[in-house]
Amino acid sequence: MNIDIFIETRKRLHLSQDQLANGICTQATLSKFERNGKVPSLKILLQLCDRLELTLNDLFPLNHDEDSVRSQALEQAEFQLLIGEYKEAAASLKKLGNPETGTLTFQMRFYFIRGYITALTGGPIADSLYDFSQILNRFDEGHHSMYSMLAYTGMGIAYSNEDDDERAGFYFNKVAGEIRNLSFKNRHSIWRALNIIFYTGQFYGRNGELKNSNDLLTYGVEVCARFHVTYYLARILYQRALNQQRLQGDSHQIKQDLQDAAAFARLNSNTKLLQMIEEFPLND
Repeated sequence: MNIDIFIETRKRLHLSQDQLANGICTQATLSKFERNGKVPSLKILLQLCDRLELTLNDLFPLNHDEDSVRSQALEQAEFQLLIGEYKEAAASLKKLGNPETGTLTFQMRFYFIRGYITALTGGPIADSLYDFSQILNRFDEGHHSMYSMLAYTGMGIAYSNEDDDERAGFYFNKVAGEIRNLSFKNRHSIWRALNIIFYTGQFYGRNGELKNSNDLLTYGVEVCARFHVTYYLARILYQRALNQQRLQGDSHQIKQDLQDAAAFARLNSNTKLLQMIEEFPLND
């Protein structure tokens, strides 16, 4: 564990131990951690790292070639999930073997990706719920990390695919109020935030809560524009056009969203979405 980077970052930000610990833990707990590596609870460690804008991977760096290869496979799996290549993402995860040999962050990331693959491909709901429960009940019991938000969203997806809108709504509602508090520290946090925004907005759109859906989707467009991200943009614009169609909204705006969605879908080689846009039932 690299405690030096933790201490150096705290000092670089001109934070005393009391200031960093304020509202999270006692100064004595933080002092023991910095002095001899006595790790506080995961909840406390995550909060301290978040205040310093560090991740657990910063404190537990990968040192071996084998770990580097596994980390690259996990990175590939998350990107494949992002662009909708679920079969390929599942194959990438299989290369990793037992996730229990990885760091805490590695394991949370593994279970988040595998749970989403299962939920989005209509796999057994018990399997996806098991993966998300690993995050919520084992690694992040205080539910303070973005992985917990992803797990709640994934559980919403899983229940929605089972046509259990009551349970799906329970989990989507848990994340909806926190969406605008999500942080955008790096490309991974941006991808994951857009994941939460899109699937929550999509659920509300499908269930007739069109104002809530449009508010979230428009926020998603703003995030994509701010950080120059295109992977979720086509799907967000398509869903917004679908919402406007249901509201009998402005036909010009609907067509504009569809045209923009098609442009970004072509950019990202999303042939499935292009077909959906082609078949979109425009009103005359």
